[in-house]
Amino acid sequence: AYSVPLYHEKYKQSGVHIDDIKGLKDIEKLPFISKEDLRNGFPDKLLPVGYNRRNSYTVCTGGTTGKPVCIYTDFFTIGKSSMIIIRELRELLPNIGGIRFVHLGNFTPRRIDLVVEKHFQPYTRYFTSSITLNIDVSTPIKEIMQKLDDFKPTVIMSYPAIFQHLAYLKRRGYGENVKPKLCWTGGAMLDEYTKEYVEDAFKCKLLNIYPSVEAGADIAFECLNGSWHVHDDFFHLEVINDKNEVLSLGERGHIVLTRLFGRGTPIIRYTGMDDWISLTREEKCGCSLTSTVLTNGVEGRKRANIVLPDGRVFPPGAFCFITPVLIKLKTFKVKQYQIIQKKIDEIEILLVIDENLRDTEPSVETIKEEIKKAYEKKIGSGVTITVREVDEIKHPKDALKPPPIVVSYVSEREGYEAIESI
Repeated sequence: AYSVPLYHEKYKQSGVHIDDIKGLKDIEKLPFISKEDLRNGFPDKLLPVGYNRRNSYTVCTGGTTGKPVCIYTDFFTIGKSSMIIIRELRELLPNIGGIRFVHLGNFTPRRIDLVVEKHFQPYTRYFTSSITLNIDVSTPIKEIMQKLDDFKPTVIMSYPAIFQHLAYLKRRGYGENVKPKLCWTGGAMLDEYTKEYVEDAFKCKLLNIYPSVEAGADIAFECLNGSWHVHDDFFHLEVINDKNEVLSLGERGHIVLTRLFGRGTPIIRYTGMDDWISLTREEKCGCSLTSTVLTNGVEGRKRANIVLPDGRVFPPGAFCFITPVLIKLKTFKVKQYQIIQKKIDEIEILLVIDENLRDTEPSVETIKEEIKKAYEKKIGSGVTITVREVDEIKHPKDALKPPPIVVSYVSEREGYEAIESI
C-alpha cells in the first residue's frame, strides 16, 4: 500500500512511515480511508507505482447514493476470492462435486459480477466440476423461473427480494424442477419473514453472505447454526463510533474493513461500506468453526437509520417489527413490504398482498391493524403510522437492485437536530 499514491499521501500526512508498521497489531497507527478518498483517487492514484494497468480490471459499486466507487482488481485476486466461496460451500453442503450454481446478479459493465463472468469463469472449467448459470436480475421474474426450471440448480444466489418473488411463483406451481439444496443471499437486508417465506417455498435453507465490491469477496457467511463467521485469514474488521473511535468487542458501530489478500487497489482501514455491525470472538461454534462473528449479522446501512423525534436511533435491521406480527398470525399473505420514514414524525408501511391468499384468514385489515399496533407500541406517541396496501413496491430510480426494506427521507441534519434536542 505504501507504493500506492493515495495511501502514500495519506500516510505522509499522518506522519506514518512504513517502518512503523510491523503487523496487524500496529494497524491503529494508520489513518482511515474513506469512500471519498477512493473516489478522488480514481483512476490514477489507486494502483502501485509501476503496476501495469492493462493487467487489471475496473470494478465499481452501484452508486445508489451518488457517484460510484471504482477500484482495480485482477485475475489473481478474483481467484483468491473464489477460494472463499469453495470454503463456504464445503461447510454448508455435504458434497460440492458437480454443483449446479445459479447466480442472479447485476451483470452490467464494470460490476464485479460481469468482470468475473468475462475474465475468470471461462477458465474454471479446467479445475472444477461445477456448472454455473448467470442471469441478470433485470430479467423478467417468470423468465428467470423458467431458466431455473430448465437448469435444475443445486445452489441459487441472489438478493432477498428476488428470492421473495421466486418463492411466490413457486407457491403458485411454477418451477417444478427448482429444488435447490441451498439458497444464498446478500447485497440487501434479509428479514426473518422473508427468510421463512422463501424457506417454506423451496424447502431448503436461505442463508446470508456478506459481500462487497471493495472486499472483492464474502467478508462473512452465515453457517447452518445461524452464526455469521468472518473469514479472519482474508479480512481484518474493526468497529468505530461516529467520532472514529475504535470500539471494543460486543459494541455496535460502523464497520472498518481491511483486506488481507489480493492485488490491484489495497483496501486498508476502509470506512466507506456504511454498515452497522458488532463483533464477538466465538471460541467454537456448533458448526465446528472458530472465528470472529458478526454478532447480529449486518444491521443495515448507517444512512438508512430511522431517527425518531425523541432521539432514538434504529438501524434498518432493528426497525422491522412486521415479522413477529406475521409469524404470530401464522400467515404468508404478505408478499412484500417496505417501511418508509417520510418525515421525522411520519412513517408509512406498504404491503403487497398475495392475491391467491387474499380471502384466507386473517383478513388484510386485521394484518394492517396488528402491524400498526406493533409500531405504535414500539415507537410511542408523536409519530403518525400509516399502513396501506399497494400493488407493487417500486424500485429506486435508476437502480437495478431490488427496493430496500427500510427507507428514510429524513436528512442527517434533521436526525442530528432531533438527537441534540433531547
